[in-house]
Parts: sequence; structure tokens; C-alpha cells
Amino acid sequence: MSVTSLSRRLVNGDIQYVIGRFQIVRSAYGGFRRLTDNYKAAESGARAERDRSSSLFREADVDRACDGLKTEAVYVGLNIPASLTTEILAFAQSEPLHAIYDRYGPTFRYLDVVDGTAPDGRRIPVGGVPDPIRCPAVRRIVEDPILREIVRKHLGHDPKKFVTILDWTFASSMSDDDRRRMKHGVIDYHYDVGGLNFVYASFYITDTDRYSGAHVMMRRSHRGKPLRMLWGSARASEKDVRKEFGIENELVIEGPAGTGFIQDTSCFHRASPPKTSDRLMLAIRFIN
Repeated sequence: MSVTSLSRRLVNGDIQYVIGRFQIVRSAYGGFRRLTDNYKAAESGARAERDRSSSLFREADVDRACDGLKTEAVYVGLNIPASLTTEILAFAQSEPLHAIYDRYGPTFRYLDVVDGTAPDGRRIPVGGVPDPIRCPAVRRIVEDPILREIVRKHLGHDPKKFVTILDWTFASSMSDDDRRRMKHGVIDYHYDVGGLNFVYASFYITDTDRYSGAHVMMRRSHRGKPLRMLWGSARASEKDVRKEFGIENELVIEGPAGTGFIQDTSCFHRASPPKTSDRLMLAIRFIN
């Protein structure tokens, strides 16, 4: 995306996408919301403190999580119990799925997909579960008081909305170019512009390593991007990202089912195309 494309978005009213990529804008927005929401934030904080005993993440250090988000763009350690991963897995295996490139096209079931191919012959890199908040286990994670406390402290305010995504990424023999043609472009390094302020929490529902769809990110790349990366496309090649931020900052997040992390997705990140087994991941986007 060029400066011209950004200008076109601005003219079309998509101001958040244009200015939300700048750290100074997100910080200013967070400060403004912190002042205007002072009473509500205090009320939410008090309620979260009372509810901590019911949290899935009682072992998490909220201050350490927020420090990790600020300095590294990530905190790994929000792990969920096996009972919840089992419930979410069963839900995702039984629900009708839609193709990432055709949300309103024919649906299919997880167990009917073989080598990334649906029963009707369509190649499917990613299959999404519609409206995953219907699953009680997903809702419990979204509403968890310590997760919400981390989100509130990092953003400086309660987010206005959240979006839940529960996707199967299928292991297959399809090439990376085939995946890109079918809207699976997140296999390339990019950063998100989710609004004026945002943070994402993600949870592996299946065992996940670098051969089965692990999330890869460049630590500390949420700050200090050169202007060519801010004003140009939100995507960049692996070579350019490694050169700019150093390969020593590249982190491959691997772990068993239940592994969770929270991330400032204005950092450069990507998804590994799975080769050996399918990946099921729950992502929660807290926005504005």
C-alpha cells in the first residue's frame, strides 16, 4: 500500500486505518480515554479485583504482562486448562465452517477436510467457525477478569468492543502462493491496524509448533518503525523485517494445547503455514 492508497482510504473515511498505525496516535487516544473514562475504569478495576478468584489466569502477573506488552509487544503465559481446550475443540469439530475466501459460500465440517480440500473439491487453507462466542468456554475466556484487567491496564481504558475468531488452519500440500491467492496472506510478515487502540489475545486449542502453524513475531517491532514501513504497506518481506529489527528478536511461539499469549499486534507477525497437522486457534481482538 502506497501513500496514495492511504490518502484514498482517508478520503473514504477510513481514518482509523490511516492514523492507527502511529504509536503516538494510539498513546494519545489511550490518554484521552483514560481521562474521560476515569470513573468507569475505577469501577471496572474494583469489580475485577473482586472477581480475580474466579479467573482462569490467577497465576498471571498483570504488571509483568503489561510490561511485556510495552517492551516486547508480547506476553506468553495466559494458559487455559485442558477442560476448556477440550470443549472448544469439540465445538470447532462439530460446527459448520466457512472458507476464509468465501464466508457466505457452502459450509463444510472439519472432519470432512482432507489435505486442505473440502468434500466439494474446493481447496481450503483456513476454515472459520461463525460467531464462536456461542461456545460457553470461549465466552468464559473473553470475560475473564484478569485477562480484562491486563487489557484495561495496557490500553489505559476499557475497550469499546471485542471480536472473537476461531479458525482451523489446515495442513496441506498447497504452496504458499496458493494460500496467498486464497486470502491466507497472514503467512507473510505484517502488522495490524485494528483501530485507534487495540490488543489481541490468542490461544492454541491444539498442540502447535513451527511445523503445525506456530505464530511468529518480531519482538520490539511495535515501536520505532521507519517511515517507509509506516507510510507504505503494512506488509513486509521476511528479509526486510529481519534486517530492520534483527533476527535475534524473532520469536516462534510454540506450545501444547492451552498455550496463550497477549500481543500488541502493531508489531510485525505472521502465521506459519502448517505442514504436519492442523492448527485450531482462538483469537480475541480488543479494539478502541
